[in-house]
Amino acid sequence: MSSRLQGANELRARLKAIKEVWRPVARKWGKTDVELMRTKVPVRSGRLRRSFRVTSVSGKKVRVGGHFTGYFVDAGPKPHDITAKGRGELIFHVKGKTIFTRKVHSRGYRARPFRKRAAEEALRRNPMAQELIDLWNKAA
Repeated sequence: MSSRLQGANELRARLKAIKEVWRPVARKWGKTDVELMRTKVPVRSGRLRRSFRVTSVSGKKVRVGGHFTGYFVDAGPKPHDITAKGRGELIFHVKGKTIFTRKVHSRGYRARPFRKRAAEEALRRNPMAQELIDLWNKAA
């Protein structure tokens, strides 16, 4: 006496579709995150705003990148000293004068967080449930 499972091929197709649901959702989430980061980041020259991009989408994560100064804007640097390397000097041009020094103190500035807020908002705007349901239904 043997038994056969009816609909096994359809079930396999649906399970495979579920496995692949992450990539399209991640692409949408990353794209929305980039758009939101561009609207939320403070702008001085516009270089940081233009630098945001979706750098990679894998089976487990989406990576959004930009210019490294975004970390400092997001977290706010703490007060610190800047010292010239070796026997060098730091050279600044301020109000038409040239200043030579070996050490300066940077007073830092407050954090202006935008990365986490943008990522959470992008996740809210792109729920995975509907994408999962659509893929499940198309697979069979």
